[in-house]
Amino acid sequence: MICAEEEIGICALSLCLRYEGGLARRLYDHYGSACSVFKQPLTELVRHKGMRRSIVEKMMDPILPNHAAGILEWLKSVNIRTIPLYHEHYPCRLLECPDAPLLLYVAGQAELNEGPVLSVVGTRKATPYGKSLCREIISGFKQLGIKPVIVSGLAFGIDITAHRTALENDLPTVAVLPTGIDTIYPSAHLDIAEQILEHGAVLSEFPPKTGGHRHNFLQRNRIIAGLADATLVVESKTDGGAQITAHLALGYSRDVLAVPGRPSDICSQGCNNLIRMNKAALVTSAQDIADVLQWEVRGKGLQAVQQELFESLEDRDRQIINHIRENGGDINAMEESLNIPFPELSARLVQLQVQGVVDCLENKEYISRI
Repeated sequence: MICAEEEIGICALSLCLRYEGGLARRLYDHYGSACSVFKQPLTELVRHKGMRRSIVEKMMDPILPNHAAGILEWLKSVNIRTIPLYHEHYPCRLLECPDAPLLLYVAGQAELNEGPVLSVVGTRKATPYGKSLCREIISGFKQLGIKPVIVSGLAFGIDITAHRTALENDLPTVAVLPTGIDTIYPSAHLDIAEQILEHGAVLSEFPPKTGGHRHNFLQRNRIIAGLADATLVVESKTDGGAQITAHLALGYSRDVLAVPGRPSDICSQGCNNLIRMNKAALVTSAQDIADVLQWEVRGKGLQAVQQELFESLEDRDRQIINHIRENGGDINAMEESLNIPFPELSARLVQLQVQGVVDCLENKEYISRI
C-alpha cells in the first residue's frame, strides 16, 4: 500500500515528466521511490541522461506538492482512480515497456490483467470496406467464445468503429485519451465514452485540464501499443498515427496484424506495406487473429459457424451470396445474372442484412459476411 506522501510524490513527478516516460521510470527505479527522487540535490539529478535543468527547476517548484495533492483530491471526489507504476492493478503488459508512464488516470472498471487484449487502430477517414471488416473481425470473437479487451483511441474512423462493435458484442473496451481524463476527445464521441465507462474504461496518462496537443497523440499511441498482446491495423495510409502505433508495438516485441486492401486504395497502402515487409501478419477474420496469437477458441470455429449459416439459407439466398463472393455486390448485375425480379432481389438482400449475412456499403454495393 502506497502512503499518502508517496502517492503525492508520484503524481508530482509525473507532472514534471509527462513527456519523458523513459526518464521518469529510470529515475523512479534508480532511487526506489518518488519521494527519494525529490530528495536528491540538483547536481545529482542533472547527471541522468535526458535530464534537463528546466525539468529539475519544475521539480524544485515549492507549489508542486500542493498542486499534486489538489489533483488527487479532485480525482477521488469524482471517482477517478490513479494507478501508479508497480501497483497490483497496473496493466502488466504496459509494465513491460521501458517508457511506461508512472501514473495512469482511470475511469471505469475494465480489467487489463485478465484474458487477451487487442489494440485496434486505423485511419480516421475509414472507408466503408474498412469499417465493415473492422465490425466483422471484432464481432467474430463472440462466435469463437473469446472475449478480448478491445483497446483504441476513441478517434473517428476505425477507432470508434472498434469501440462501438465491442459494445454491441458485449466485449470490454478501453479508450485511451490524448487529453486529461476530464476531457473526452473528440467531444462528438461523448455518448460512446459514457457507454464505455459502463462496460470498460477510459484512461489517460495526462493530468486533468490537459488539452489535445499534437504531441499528446504521439505520446498516447505508445500506451495503445503497450497495453495489448497485439495491435491490429485495419486501414492505414503509409504514414500517420496507426503506422506509428504499429511500429511502437514492434519495438515492444508485440505482434502486429494487418488487414490487406487493394493496391490502389490509399487507405490500405500502410497495411499492405506492413504485410509486404513481414512486419505484420495478414488477417481477415477473428479466427485468423486467434490462430496467430494462439488464443484458445471455446466456441465453434468461425468458418464452421459461417458454413452452417450458409447451408441454412434458401437456395435463392445461397445463389445471391455466391454471386457476391465471386462477382461483387452490384444489385443490377445480380438481377441480370440471377434472373431474380428486382423487388424480390431487393427484399431478399434486406432480409440477409437483418440476418447479418451481408452488409450494404455506402456506395450501395453489397458484401458477404460469411
